[in-house]
Amino acid sequence: MKRFAALCATAWSAAALLYFGQHSVALIVLSGVLVLAGFDLLRPDTNKPT
Repeated sequence: MKRFAALCATAWSAAALLYFGQHSVALIVLSGVLVLAGFDLLRPDTNKPT
């Protein structure tokens, strides 16, 4: 549940960056990095023993 909340937070942060920095290339790139980081949070843990 914490991972999903973190994904939502990163997605909303990226959307806010795109909204407030509409014509800034640096903020567009930063929002893309945030979205990719959010998707990385949903990756399953492979180090956990089952």
